[in-house]
Amino acid sequence: MNRKWVITSVVLISIVLIAIFIYFNQMRYPALPADVESTPKEAVQKLNESDQPLVQISKDDEATWYIMKNSEDVNKQIQDLISSKGWIFKEIDGNSLFFEKDDDTLIVSTEMWTKKYRLVKVPAHF
Repeated sequence: MNRKWVITSVVLISIVLIAIFIYFNQMRYPALPADVESTPKEAVQKLNESDQPLVQISKDDEATWYIMKNSEDVNKQIQDLISSKGWIFKEIDGNSLFFEKDDDTLIVSTEMWTKKYRLVKVPAHF
């Protein structure tokens, strides 16, 4: 009887330790979109170490991805970033912000990643 109790205790403690390890190593954040090069933990760490409201987490030939903290002025922060490159803000429709420059349209999309963080996808021609 005593041996069964010891084995059961060891198994339960092992499960708890494994769960704690997984929680603190990337599993507490959902997956990022497939074309983002950073891990979820790296993305959050980059943002937390930066003094900028939006931090680039990936860039390829099609788009640049940014991460930002969720706040009431997320759209304003995105507008400031895009407008700094000469784009003129036109409207918001759902999770997309529309900009124009020289007869070209830029559609910046956002998605709620977690309760605290939002992802922003900016097309490469930005």
